[in-house]
Amino acid sequence: MEKRNKYSFRLFGNKDLPSYFLERRNVIRMIFFTTVYSLVFINIFRPFNSENWIPNGNSTNYFMYSSLMVVIGMVVISLSRLIMHYVVKKVQIGYTEYIVWLIFESFMLAAFYVFIAYKVGFVENYLANTPDTTLWVALFDIFRKAAVNTIWMLLIPYTIALLFLSNEDLRRKVIEIESEPAGRIIQFKDERGEIRFSTALENILYIVAADNYVNIKYVSSDGVSDYLLRNKLKNIEEDMLNTPLRRCHRSYMINLVHVTSIKHDKDELSLEFDTTSIKDVTLTKTYYDSIIEAFMKYSGQDNLR
Repeated sequence: MEKRNKYSFRLFGNKDLPSYFLERRNVIRMIFFTTVYSLVFINIFRPFNSENWIPNGNSTNYFMYSSLMVVIGMVVISLSRLIMHYVVKKVQIGYTEYIVWLIFESFMLAAFYVFIAYKVGFVENYLANTPDTTLWVALFDIFRKAAVNTIWMLLIPYTIALLFLSNEDLRRKVIEIESEPAGRIIQFKDERGEIRFSTALENILYIVAADNYVNIKYVSSDGVSDYLLRNKLKNIEEDMLNTPLRRCHRSYMINLVHVTSIKHDKDELSLEFDTTSIKDVTLTKTYYDSIIEAFMKYSGQDNLR
């Protein structure tokens, strides 16, 4: 049966929200981090004049009371995310809709805190201190302050959590790319360790030493191109362990993906490439055994002749 597409809901035509934001594991991690942060925040800054909500309250009682408040708040957020889980099964939301949902969560928490303030008698104390204020004005004023403080209280942990998840997803994608033999991205660093040149592994033909530089021969849209990098071939060799880029000569590293054969010509060994625009590269006896082993691994065939 053909899978039905989700209905797409957009307020301002923004981009789709990345799926990893809505994965159950990540949602649980975000709620847990937000809960811990909120508990620390409340006990340090004590927003909403919450220390006045507990008659004769000391630090221990305040911690117990604030912990209960945070746990209940965590339940409210968990219910919100549970609803979101079922909504996004049918509706594809974007960044704007996600942010609006988070703001709505903050308002819901603020309303909950106003309800608690009313039940514990904080609203009565507020009215007693401001006799000209009506009940609804007092409730609105408390709600307004609670909403502002709640948004600020959640903004930092939400931002940190979302940035962490974005970075984690980016790292995962990089690892996946690098694990693909054909599409692996190779990064070349200069002598100071800064990345200067990146390209797909399959684009590289060979690397040749040139004094304090190395010349990288690679395939580009213009044919075979050069990139001159200030570094030593020995350092490049160390960076390219477990890749098809192998040392075959004191001055050369070759990409075995492009080597079609190893030729014996009298007392000389040479490597032949899969493109006629590149001359054969000499293979010295020092590197013969390691090249033979790597050649069998990366070429998958025996073309010795």
